[in-house]
Order: sequence, then C-alpha cells, then structure tokens
Amino acid sequence: MDNFFVPYTGNKPASVCINGHRLVILCHEKDMLEDDLELLGADRVKKVKFGSSDVEQEKVLGKLAKQVDGGVVIAPTGVDLREVLRNLESELPWLQ
Repeated sequence: MDNFFVPYTGNKPASVCINGHRLVILCHEKDMLEDDLELLGADRVKKVKFGSSDVEQEKVLGKLAKQVDGGVVIAPTGVDLREVLRNLESELPWLQ
C-alpha cells in the first residue's frame, strides 16, 4: 500500500494554477511539501493511503482531482518542489 502526502488548505486539497491548469501536487516525502507550503497555498500536509490495487489508487487520485476540479501531479522523490513547479511551467501548454 502506497502512502502519499497531500497539501491541504482547511478541509480541501491545496491546488496551484500553472498555465491555466489547476493541479494538486503530492509526493512520497512529507518534508518536500512542508518546507514550501506557501508555494502551494497550503496550511498543512496530510498523509493519504492509496490502497494496494490500481483500482483503489485510481479512485483516490480521481477523488483528489474532483475536489480541486483539476489534475494530480505526483512529484518525483528527491526533487525540490520549486524545480517541480518550474518544470511544470515550462512543459504545460497555456490554456485560455
């Protein structure tokens, strides 16, 4: 069973808007998010269990995406959050 850490603002996952895309960024390392909560507009980090099957994991990811009316990005382990955001800004197309 995989566990991820998700930034939250109040009772809702915190999202960022990059090039018109609303995204919630989650990762395996709690510290990665806690060190830069302000970049994500979050006030805390919550541990979320993703289940053991693909179906369970898709269900949890889908729920997170629906809560923010956007997408979900899983940040790679060992990469600084600022770098993840910079990469998303350069890779995602602009939406109007």
